[in-house]
Amino acid sequence: MSIYRAPRPESNWTQIRNEIIEDSRLTFKATAVLIFVLSKPDNWRTSTRHLASVKREGIDAIRTAMTELENCGYIKRRRYQDEGGKWCYDTLVYDIPQPVHKSVKNTSPQVTPREGFPHEENADVYQELINKDYEIVPTRTHIADHSACGQCRDTGWRVIKGLDLEKCGCLIGMELHGR
Repeated sequence: MSIYRAPRPESNWTQIRNEIIEDSRLTFKATAVLIFVLSKPDNWRTSTRHLASVKREGIDAIRTAMTELENCGYIKRRRYQDEGGKWCYDTLVYDIPQPVHKSVKNTSPQVTPREGFPHEENADVYQELINKDYEIVPTRTHIADHSACGQCRDTGWRVIKGLDLEKCGCLIGMELHGR
C-alpha cells in the first residue's frame, strides 16, 4: 500500500495523538467516534442520537463505541441531580486514557431453593435473580462522594424476607448495567 499525502492545510484540520489511533484495545468504530469528538472545540455539546445522525452508523453502534471508549478510559460519564431534582448527564472526553474503576464481584451467599419452590409462575424471575448474583456488578464510583450502600452492596437488590428481593432505595432511578 502506498500513501500519498496532500500538503498540510493552514486551517480547518485536526491534530490527534498517535496513541489514540494505535490503541489496540479500540475498534476502528470507537477510534473514529473518539477522533470525531476530539476534532470539535472544547465544551462542544452533543448526544449519541446526534452522533448517529452525523455518519451512517446507527444509534446502537454509537452506544457500543461510547461504552468501549468508557471501558478504555477515554470517556467518563457522570450522572447527577440538579437543584430541582432533575437527573442530568455529563460525558467527559479525554485524549489520554484515564484510570478506570473496576467493577466488584458480588460475594453474597447463594440461597438454595426449597423443594417445590419457586412456583412455576415465577420460575423465570427466580432464575434471572440467581443469574444476577453471578454477574460482575458495576459500582457507582463515577458519582462523586459515593459510598457503597450497606443494604445492597451496590447490587441494586436487597433481601427483605427470606427469598424476597426488592430494588434498593439507593439505586432507584439509576441505570446500572442496563437494569
